[in-house]
Amino acid sequence: MPRFDKWLTAVGPDAPVQRAARKAIESRLAAVEHFLQQAADVTGRPEDDAEAVHQLRIWTRRGAAALRLFRDLLPWRRARWLRRKLRQLRRAAGEARDADVLVQQLEQTDEPALAHTAIHLRQKRKRAERKLATFSKALVRRGQLDRKRRKLLDKTRWRHKKTPPKYGPWCRGQLRPLCERFFELANADLAPDQAIHELRLAGKRLRYALELAPAAIPAALHRRLYDELSDLQDRLGVLCDAMVAVERMQEWLADASDPASRRHLQAALRRQELQLASRRQRFLRWWSVRRREKMHRAWEKAIGP
Repeated sequence: MPRFDKWLTAVGPDAPVQRAARKAIESRLAAVEHFLQQAADVTGRPEDDAEAVHQLRIWTRRGAAALRLFRDLLPWRRARWLRRKLRQLRRAAGEARDADVLVQQLEQTDEPALAHTAIHLRQKRKRAERKLATFSKALVRRGQLDRKRRKLLDKTRWRHKKTPPKYGPWCRGQLRPLCERFFELANADLAPDQAIHELRLAGKRLRYALELAPAAIPAALHRRLYDELSDLQDRLGVLCDAMVAVERMQEWLADASDPASRRHLQAALRRQELQLASRRQRFLRWWSVRRREKMHRAWEKAIGP
């Protein structure tokens, strides 16, 4: 199996920015193509199928991050087409991934009222598989994604009269608004579920952009920033998984008509809500003002105030 490196290490800090753009976009879209084909070719081994979908979802995000970071160098219409396709692939992979996670959770519970839900989720997973197979046929087997990628890369260039900037300082400038948005959300009131989801999304965007920045930030500092973001994302992921579980159980309860099923679901929902409250409390204790300020100072050192 080919190996795809999430780090953009093929260019140095003094490389022209267009060279970095071509390297980043080419490698990420190649990974999307590979994992789309894997996700569409169902093996019958749940762990392998789930991992292919998981990797496809990750690499669509990485591809979108590269298109976002280098947007000023890209032909607008070709980039828009690719952004739209990556979004469609991410959503299809997300449907399959969410079904995989929820089925796994249901298999670990002994709630009889949830047995029919596992069947429903497996059916939903099958529909997502068919959607991914359709995408794979058009984008991979017919070569559409490869053609679009090559045409985009041919037109990728610095679109100003001035000499193309060096990648290192240019990249730090591109990271700044992502960083500012992340800390704006990090310092907001995180009591609402939506605030947690928005912080997680901003953290993902910043982390995927940081994977493109080894040439722009000293190695030790870059590693620290990435590890801190990864730790935060893991903790937010646990919290968001609990939120999603509560939302799904509320939906199942609203659809349930049998009194016994409703009693079981209500009991399961109460336990899930208590678990969510406990996880939120632990996260907010960990995500302290002191931790946020320390993290912010490290980012200011890396990219400038």
